[in-house]
Amino acid sequence: MKKLVYSLVAASALGSSVFAGGDILPAAVFNQDDSNFYIGAGMVYNRTYATESGWFDNATPTQDQIGGLTGIIGYNYNKYIGIEGRISGTFWQRDYADLKTYSIFLKPQYRFQEDDTQSDEYDDAYVTVYGLVGFGNSHVEGSGGDNTYSAWPDVIGQEIMSETGFQWGLGISYTFVDIDDGVRKNTWSVFVDYTMTANDADINSRLYDYGNGKDTTVYHKLSTDGLTVGITYTF
Repeated sequence: MKKLVYSLVAASALGSSVFAGGDILPAAVFNQDDSNFYIGAGMVYNRTYATESGWFDNATPTQDQIGGLTGIIGYNYNKYIGIEGRISGTFWQRDYADLKTYSIFLKPQYRFQEDDTQSDEYDDAYVTVYGLVGFGNSHVEGSGGDNTYSAWPDVIGQEIMSETGFQWGLGISYTFVDIDDGVRKNTWSVFVDYTMTANDADINSRLYDYGNGKDTTVYHKLSTDGLTVGITYTF
């Protein structure tokens, strides 16, 4: 009986080898290159407001929605935590506000990625959710306007707000993984995120002129935030 069992086991092993063409191929092994430094750029849609009216709505007299660009440099300490610096400036669709922001963030993050590098089914792309927690400066000057309206003449080119303090954000990214000579490398990522760069900062200024001088209100609080869509490259 034992001889029969041994014979069946041997035949099964031999049959598997023959079916596979006689070669026993090792599983593909991939090394992961966890590169750390990255740079990026994006388009940012900012709001500057004393009274919030929601996104994509300029109906509230104190809310200016403006477009700009942002530059990013960062370092991932590991796949769970990073540090990131940003500089942003507005360049179009300004009514009363010309906004610049400077930020440094701690970046907690979580990757939805399969970590089995021994498998050829290892993810070739993955999603990351992240937070941004840090501090920085949000600087608003009066603008002559790119549209119909502008700031009051006495604040055009003058500082309306310069607030240094706590900033935060939330975002999501999609990373493409390249394979080169058996090494997987995280290279390009696309992302979208929200950042709050100033919340009810103290000011003492009029805002919109509206071309008719009707809004003579002096405002005492101003906030700035933004939605950014961009791309990063990891070295």
